[in-house]
Amino acid sequence: MSEKESKAKKIIKEISDKIDELLEQSDISKEDVKKEINQRIDELKRSRDEVNEELKKIREDNKEAIEKAEKLVKNTFNEVKNAFSGFFDKVSAEGKADNTGKEDNKHE
Repeated sequence: MSEKESKAKKIIKEISDKIDELLEQSDISKEDVKKEINQRIDELKRSRDEVNEELKKIREDNKEAIEKAEKLVKNTFNEVKNAFSGFFDKVSAEGKADNTGKEDNKHE
């Protein structure tokens, strides 16, 4: 998930939380305040839905680029993993060889 998508999802969650909070307040408010709160809730819902639609468009418009980036990240990760694995195998083998040499010296 991209950083933009993460930020957008965070904003959507904040909007949803604010909607829930306003709904709770609306239950205990006077009628004139309730009407204003409900209007604001409707505006927030529309904004949230617009953000969701924009995210969908971004994902669709950049689907090929996103897939290419994901593939590149996976390949790079595998290369790094293999490099480290080979490095640690070599270090481990050298350590065993050193220990074997030390064992031979103890018997002398």
